[in-house]
Amino acid sequence: MSPSEMTKEHVIANYVRFARLRGDRTIQVRVGDVLKQLGWTNRTPSVFSTLNSQAFQKEAGLELLEKHGGPSSGGPSTTWVFTYKLIDAPQSTDQAVVANGAGLSNLKGILRDVLQEFGGGEAYLKAEREWGPDPWERVAEEKRTDPGDHR
Repeated sequence: MSPSEMTKEHVIANYVRFARLRGDRTIQVRVGDVLKQLGWTNRTPSVFSTLNSQAFQKEAGLELLEKHGGPSSGGPSTTWVFTYKLIDAPQSTDQAVVANGAGLSNLKGILRDVLQEFGGGEAYLKAEREWGPDPWERVAEEKRTDPGDHR
C-alpha cells in the first residue's frame, strides 16, 4: 500500500470517523501528528500532499476550509494544520455510522425470540455449560472405553 493510501486510511479512521460519531462539523489535522502516529520520518511531503489533495477530500467527505501554521513558502512542513469541514459522508458499501451510538438500539433484543425457545438467555447459557466435555475429549473417552478397540 502506498504512503498516500496509508495516510488516507489513517486520517479517515482516526479523525473523520470519530468526528462524525461525535457530531463534529469540523476537524483539524496536523501533518506532524499524522507522521508521528504512523511512525514515519522523511514522509512530510507525502502526508502534506495527500491532505491537500482533492481526491482525499472527496473520498473522506471533507471540504478544506483553511491550512495554517506552515512556512511562508507554502511548502511541506510538519507544522501545517489542515482544517476541514465535514460534508455528507461519501457513499460506500460499509455500514453507515450513526451518531451517538443510536444504531445500537436497533440491536437490542435481536436474539430475544430465539433465546425464548430455550427458556431465556440464562437457561441457554446454563445448558451450554452443562453440555459436556470438549468434542475431542469425548472421542478420546470413547476410544478408552470402547471394548471393540483391539490395540
